Amino acid sequence: MRRHVSLPLVVLLCATGGCSALRTDVLLDTLNAPESSKPEDAPPRVPAVERVAGLTRAQLMDAYVDAERAGGWMDGLGASPEVVVDMTACLLQHAGNDTAVCYENPERTGFLDRAVKASAWGVPLPAQSFSVTAPSDAEVDAERFLSNALGLGPSLAALQQSLEVPLTREALSQGIREGAASAAGYVRARAWRRDLRRPSNAVVLSGGGANGAFSAGAIWRLLGILEQCRGKPAPEGCGDARIDLAAGTSTGALISTLVDLFHTPGQEAKARRLLMGNYTCTVESDLYCVNSTWLWNLADDTRGLVQFDGVYTKLEEVIQPGMFHNGTELVSVSVDFQTGDVFGVSDQDPEDFKAGVTDAERKRGMTRAIVASIVEPVLSDPVVSLPSASGKRKGTYYDGGVRSGLPLLQAVQRGAERVLVISTGGVNPGPAKSPKNAMNVLMRTIDLFVAQPRVGEVQQAELLAVARRLGEYNVCIMRGASEDFCRRKGPGFQAPGLAPAAGQAVWMGAARFDQVATSWRTAWMFKPEMGLATASGYSFTPEVMQPLFVAGVESLQKRCTEVLGLFDIQGTLAARECARQLVEVSDEAREALPSVQQCRKDKPERRTCD
Repeated sequence: MRRHVSLPLVVLLCATGGCSALRTDVLLDTLNAPESSKPEDAPPRVPAVERVAGLTRAQLMDAYVDAERAGGWMDGLGASPEVVVDMTACLLQHAGNDTAVCYENPERTGFLDRAVKASAWGVPLPAQSFSVTAPSDAEVDAERFLSNALGLGPSLAALQQSLEVPLTREALSQGIREGAASAAGYVRARAWRRDLRRPSNAVVLSGGGANGAFSAGAIWRLLGILEQCRGKPAPEGCGDARIDLAAGTSTGALISTLVDLFHTPGQEAKARRLLMGNYTCTVESDLYCVNSTWLWNLADDTRGLVQFDGVYTKLEEVIQPGMFHNGTELVSVSVDFQTGDVFGVSDQDPEDFKAGVTDAERKRGMTRAIVASIVEPVLSDPVVSLPSASGKRKGTYYDGGVRSGLPLLQAVQRGAERVLVISTGGVNPGPAKSPKNAMNVLMRTIDLFVAQPRVGEVQQAELLAVARRLGEYNVCIMRGASEDFCRRKGPGFQAPGLAPAAGQAVWMGAARFDQVATSWRTAWMFKPEMGLATASGYSFTPEVMQPLFVAGVESLQKRCTEVLGLFDIQGTLAARECARQLVEVSDEAREALPSVQQCRKDKPERRTCD
């Protein structure tokens, strides 16, 4: 039964019939009322040991040349965490004073003395010679692992200071053990590895609803170039050039799914076709139905205006079993409203799927994770569980854009070395008209809320990447290597590539730190400020999306040489694509677009949920 009633009619009926439940004072009372004052109804806190484990995992997970060897070192750290526990205690004891004694001191009890200069956790002592022509895989992995372990002490000390009850040594040791085991399981299971001859490449995509058509256009063009040259030998082809990691929030998660599909053998053309179709020929009724009910139910038991049943259907077509076993990792980001934690669910992480899971079960789990990344607060129903090693992780999951709208941290923590970041917005939030009503204010507020975490996270991620690699550089120097070896310069390491371009005036970038300029590089692509119409909320119209898609194609083409250099994509075929005239490429994209009439044919303007 259709229950949709227009707002003016409801207001008129209530004004004449005494519908007090819709008065603003009643709404205010509902908003101000606490959920419960009973202690037993208080939401559970995340156990402190679990928080220690999470910090440990985040610190240790990275890209290593030999994942099995690095995993063994992590197992060793978990079995003997005393060095880290002692360092944490030392940092707390000397807080506010000189903490250098916690790292190195005459008694040789500091972290560097016990872990870097000595053999700990199975990490071998450094070799006597360091060759930039044929660098030792074991040595560069050791430097990275020890640097990451070095960062554990300060992180755990900061956690200790924030807790009401300090952690015991036993609790710290247990958390480190669990986190190290989780990180070891992740790096061992992941299909892609660090390669000293080529960079580990990632794309990171922001949310933005239908405005994701801009990102989709850019990715469509990039994948088109890869489709021309992949699998063909040099000098014409680009060999095994690929994207190792695709991470996205909201609409960016959907696009990342198609990046993953593209890297599944035999699915390349389908991935590009779906990219264009989903982001140029989709209307609202394709994606969701409306929870058409009385307005006062929004203050009672209705948690969203829509349900994304259509997105579930689309993901059923997109997600293929081969995606779970290819060389590209897919990460979808959402936030749990109960704990406030950000969850990046990976299709290759054992922590996110129980042992022995079938491909069908993994597909259902990834589908939930991707939809969880899409659903905006108030506008749509939350997802109530994510996949996990225990089967299901229950919670209240919404759009990751609330805390991680541009999830660059996922790429940094997982070890990407070259990242193309694409944002559906500009450097700053776009201007808006003065809001006419409370709903206009709500929608603008959501836009501004989402914009600020993007700025904060990308700055945090850039800083983390530089700090990680500077730590690795310092460990390398301490182990006796040469400057060139520690700066990863020489024929045994991948070519430096191009320096960052867009966004350099806003984010410092690794190129300002020459010690790590070859270890971390990003390029930024913002939706150009060119006056194109943009979508708001969950509005999906081909008339708005198609120009945005073409703008994305054009932006990638303008930056083609830079992006291919960033990812070390070589060969004459790729170079020829970059050399094409902009008008030729944009006309090709426009000619491939379906007609608006075709997109709307036989489709209702809106669907009501059953």
